[in-house]
Amino acid sequence: MKKQLIIVGIIVILITAGLSGCNEDNSTFQSDEEKIIGTWVYATTLNETTVYVYYIFLSNKTFKGIFSYTGDRANGTWNITDNKLLITLKGEILTSDYNFSNNNKTLTIIESNGIKSVFTKQ
Repeated sequence: MKKQLIIVGIIVILITAGLSGCNEDNSTFQSDEEKIIGTWVYATTLNETTVYVYYIFLSNKTFKGIFSYTGDRANGTWNITDNKLLITLKGEILTSDYNFSNNNKTLTIIESNGIKSVFTKQ
C-alpha cells in the first residue's frame, strides 16, 4: 500500500510539472518591417471637416498614400534603415523618425521638419 502511494505521488508530481509549462509565452519577435506592413490611418480636422490620410505599407516594399480631402494618391516604395523610415515618392526620399506603441497598433511618424502624425492600424 505504501509503495502504491509513493508511485501515485510521483505520477502526480510529474503531471503537475508537465502541465506547468503550458502557460509559456509563445509570442514571437516582430521586426519593425513586419510591424509596419498594413493600412494605417491618420485623422485630423481641416476647415471643420475630418480629413483622413491612409498609408499602406505592403510586404513587397511598395507604398501607397491616399488623402481623403483632396483625393490625391501617391505611390512609391518604403524601407526602414538605421531606425529611420524612408519613403520614396517620385524619386524623392522622405526620411522620418518613427515609433510603435499601443501593442503595435499606433505608429507615430515624425518628419524631418518636426511635424508629428499619429496613425492607427486598420
